Amino acid sequence: MNAAIDARAAREAARWMVRLQGGELDDAARQALARWRAAHPHHETAWQRAEHVCRSFGMLPPPLATSLSMPVLDRPAGAQRRAMLKSLALLIVAGPAGWAMLRAAPWQEWTADVRTARGEIRHLALADGSELSLNTASAADIVFSDALRLVRLRAGEIHVATRPDARQRPFVVRTSNGSIRALGTRFTVRQEDSLLDARTHVAVAQGAVEVRPADGHPVILQAGWQASFDGTGTGAPQPLAPHAAAWLKGLLYADATPLADVLAQLARYRHGVVRCDPAVARLGVSGVYQLRDTDALLDLLQASLPIRVRRHSRWWIAVEAA
Repeated sequence: MNAAIDARAAREAARWMVRLQGGELDDAARQALARWRAAHPHHETAWQRAEHVCRSFGMLPPPLATSLSMPVLDRPAGAQRRAMLKSLALLIVAGPAGWAMLRAAPWQEWTADVRTARGEIRHLALADGSELSLNTASAADIVFSDALRLVRLRAGEIHVATRPDARQRPFVVRTSNGSIRALGTRFTVRQEDSLLDARTHVAVAQGAVEVRPADGHPVILQAGWQASFDGTGTGAPQPLAPHAAAWLKGLLYADATPLADVLAQLARYRHGVVRCDPAVARLGVSGVYQLRDTDALLDLLQASLPIRVRRHSRWWIAVEAA
């Protein structure tokens, strides 16, 4: 299984495998898959590697979301699927020799000062009186020195409520893309890392922050605004979404919110994949939901909307028209 894999064949094999795992292949599509495998030796080699990936990682969706610590489930369905395809194609090309390096990536999270499991929310009081909350599947280091109060976000999402410091040390959150300096504030920082991309999202509830990309110009973000940045620059600020920090109380607010967006948020709090059929993706959802029991949340959505929740396995949920 260590033979070199053609990159194009790997991408095609990944597409077929995601469709197969999602229960999307009817008899005609299965016949088309068989023809594709037989069309060229590269295709069959890539398909066998794809099957080996799924066996080795247990099942396609959970490893991509957990073993590789890829926070792709909080994106819209289309972006989630694209990220999954890219990741699976990369695993197919890498082969067993490369999987050890990919699996080693989470060590940085496991050795963090504080972390949460998927579905867990944790609140901490820091030495200076500031408050730090970690959302689901998050990890951070806390490094306070004589000159600086530093929180290094390794994965996931945190909320910070700073307090005045007697020694007037700046309070800084650092991510892989740069840093955020608090200016007397309450704010949320989410690290969005995948194997192929990384961005940081900042939302300010009170006060202001200075966003400083690693290789870009600093930007002041005021209360009521949010923005994303990578290593080179910051995107245009957008109004802060209502109830953006509801997760601090373990709640998910929806106000005529598209079902696809609600499911994308729900998926951050459970292992595996939650797939939304485009036919129902735009259905409006309104209400306040508890995040501690995502299965109950899915049942509530099914009871209130013309949808059916199909549980292919504990790892793969498909939401479709009733």
